[in-house]
Amino acid sequence: MTKTILITGSTDGIGRHLALTLARAGHEVILHGRNKEKLQETLMSLQQETGSNLLHAYRADFSKIEEVKQFNKAIQRDFKKLDILINNAGIFSGSKRQANEENVELTFMVSVLAPYMIIKDLQTLLARTEAGRIINTSSYMHHFADTTDLDFGFERVYSPKLAYNNSKLYIIWLSRYFAEQFADQKLPITVNSYHPGLIATKMVTGGEPIITKQANASQLTEAKNQPKSVEEGIKTGYYLALSAEVADQSGFYFDDCQVKPVTDQSFSTVSLQKLLTYCEDKISVFKEANHG
Repeated sequence: MTKTILITGSTDGIGRHLALTLARAGHEVILHGRNKEKLQETLMSLQQETGSNLLHAYRADFSKIEEVKQFNKAIQRDFKKLDILINNAGIFSGSKRQANEENVELTFMVSVLAPYMIIKDLQTLLARTEAGRIINTSSYMHHFADTTDLDFGFERVYSPKLAYNNSKLYIIWLSRYFAEQFADQKLPITVNSYHPGLIATKMVTGGEPIITKQANASQLTEAKNQPKSVEEGIKTGYYLALSAEVADQSGFYFDDCQVKPVTDQSFSTVSLQKLLTYCEDKISVFKEANHG
């Protein structure tokens, strides 16, 4: 049965390879990228490689709230339903803090706030299927997050490594939150997060694994192992998208196609609510600035 699958950040790395593999399997795939030329090249390349006429491409810069909202509206306009949403887009920012017009630090914006907005806006499309699935790309590096003061925007002290690690923890928090919300509302949507492995893509090529806190030997071994190929890196994402084994599993974190434990540091109902409030506050700032 053909699934309609949206993959954000699908012009590079595991996003692109997931798109290629799913399109080859006969599924309808919606591509997303920030760069217009690269997105068009990806679309044409995947069409040639797969022979599929079920490929679509949408450009949006997820560092900007306005473009996330326009992206969501375009998907809502053009599709009656979504079977699978894979929030794969992410960045590792530079040494200096960068923020958008609403003062959202860009790592958080692309990896946390954008997925939050996309899930909220597109859940209606996902609920129109018998079994909608949301898959959020996290990372093993969430174990090295430091959320002591819950400074989501790193407005006091900025660290690119912590911004990355923390964003991968926060997306796990949001996965849990939406999984519980959809279960309470009896919506047929599961939400899970996963670690694709250290992939040899632009985000990590030429750099060290992103570690910020002291770790034990086994953690360091896991974090510093040799980068996986993209073929290996997509296995868990592909499994979460299509496997019947996880049809009823929601709110979990996966690695190597298995449920794995996550760090529960700083996690509580209070900290989750602070994260949700921060996201909603930034969306409100945008709305007030653009609509009076």
